[in-house]
Amino acid sequence: MNKVRLKQQKLFKTLKAFVIFAVLFIFIYIGAKPIIAEYNQTLSVVINYMCDLIVIAVLILLFTYYSKFGKCEAFLTQIENEINDNGYYITSRTEKNIDDYTDAVSSDLSECGYSVNRNIEINEFDFSVKAVRKKEFFYAANINNVDKNDVLAYLDSVINDITVNSLKRKGNAVLCFLTDNAQDDAIAFSKMITPLGKKEQIKIALAICEPSSGKVYFLGNVQTKCSQMIANYIMNCELPIKEQYIHKGKLQFQYDLAEKMNDFNLKDFKNDNFFIR
Repeated sequence: MNKVRLKQQKLFKTLKAFVIFAVLFIFIYIGAKPIIAEYNQTLSVVINYMCDLIVIAVLILLFTYYSKFGKCEAFLTQIENEINDNGYYITSRTEKNIDDYTDAVSSDLSECGYSVNRNIEINEFDFSVKAVRKKEFFYAANINNVDKNDVLAYLDSVINDITVNSLKRKGNAVLCFLTDNAQDDAIAFSKMITPLGKKEQIKIALAICEPSSGKVYFLGNVQTKCSQMIANYIMNCELPIKEQYIHKGKLQFQYDLAEKMNDFNLKDFKNDNFFIR
């Protein structure tokens, strides 16, 4: 990944420098064009052609950059955020029992204008909370021992509920698991953001909360609407998160992910042959 990033940065610096040069050159020429034309008409025509060539060169560089790195930019940024984030966060809530914790979260959602439904079934999966406010969605599931399969199954149910049942094409959603114990393979998904649509009009963030230990696993180093919802309603705090609620350190899956990304290359990525999970 680092090698790809270095190549990307070099090409971007070249593109940026050339764009600045092109803008300045054309801007100066526009101002000086009457003087140049009066001095030498042939020179004016030559510089006109030079401007056309510069514009074409800029377009070629832009096409080269975005065709080479455009597809992987969002992916690499997401992975870097996952690797660089703190391992987990500490909730400010005092409830240690899952049911009490769920009640507190649900109460805050209701007070903030969300339409809250409790203990409902969505696509054959049980949710302790579903809350909706305009284009914001909050789902909570109480599972004693959450693992990777639970995360993937409930995420698929949420996607179906938002896009098919609710017919939404824009919005931000949070899927929270309230659990006594989170398996390592589930925690490895906790910092994942699921975008939907070509322009990522819908984003679904995952969070895992262990009320008994006070640990909350989610992507907290990027301030988005989803992370704000997690901080406000799951952790009962504000963004940016205060130091007292941050666990300094990384989890094993973050080190494993960084190691896996050493094998990243553009060819495999573009051919959909690179997998990290």
